[in-house]
Amino acid sequence: MFNGLIKEVSKSIIGNEDKIKLTLAAILSEGSVLIEDNPGSGKTTLAKAITLNLGLGFKRIQFTSDLLPSDILGFNIFKNEELTFQKGPIFTNIVLADELNRGSPKSQSAFLEAMEEKNVSVDGVTYKLPEPFFVIATQNPMDSSGTSTLPDSQLDRFMISFSLSDLNDQDKVTMLKNNHDLNNIKSESIDWSKIQQAKKKINTSDEIYQYILEIEQTIKSLDQQIYISARCLKQILDLSKGWALINNKDYVTHQDIKEVLPYLLRHRIKFLKQEEKFDFVNHEILSKINIKR
Repeated sequence: MFNGLIKEVSKSIIGNEDKIKLTLAAILSEGSVLIEDNPGSGKTTLAKAITLNLGLGFKRIQFTSDLLPSDILGFNIFKNEELTFQKGPIFTNIVLADELNRGSPKSQSAFLEAMEEKNVSVDGVTYKLPEPFFVIATQNPMDSSGTSTLPDSQLDRFMISFSLSDLNDQDKVTMLKNNHDLNNIKSESIDWSKIQQAKKKINTSDEIYQYILEIEQTIKSLDQQIYISARCLKQILDLSKGWALINNKDYVTHQDIKEVLPYLLRHRIKFLKQEEKFDFVNHEILSKINIKR
């Protein structure tokens, strides 16, 4: 199933199969995704192509400086002499928060409860979001005009972050020749409960749990400003399971964790340039842990 899905999405997103697999693994792990890249790089196309091929509901919210929380969550109105709740665009399976860091802190915070609890609260009433629910957010590089830094409380709710890979000349030619139309994608909805059952059956040994704790201890020993929350530790485990499932395995290996960890820590490391972060994770964290065989 996943090989065919990856192949279909790759028709729309050229030269980024690893990022497609990573995004699918995060979705299977019930995690949200943050994509940081320049305008026109294909961020929105990636989110839409994956959503349509999964057969899930999709809505896009364009963040601007004047966007209000009610534009996202919804609002109450009087209709037929009764107070009626009008659902906002967040009530869908996958919501694309486009250029999230262009919005005000107030509008950005509208996502906090949704990303953590899969609920939204309006005027003291809590509403359940559709299942499954995920956020794929995009942000422009922080040196772009009109952007503001996302707070740590929001960044920690994202499971992974990445930028799309630069295309080589051959990939660019393929992209220019590509006439794949997203509007023609017709896919049946995935059996979400079946996928979650398969994920629950993935074996995780005690050595894997210990490896995750050793990663946390190594990070703390570096005396650097990298905060690893309990949520992050759980995300490491969940994403590793999703990555194993995408790669047609029923068990998690140390290598699975090594492959996904840089994307889990990328938005949590703030003292380095983006291009330096992966080397830092590999050389300063993973290489210092001895794997017991």
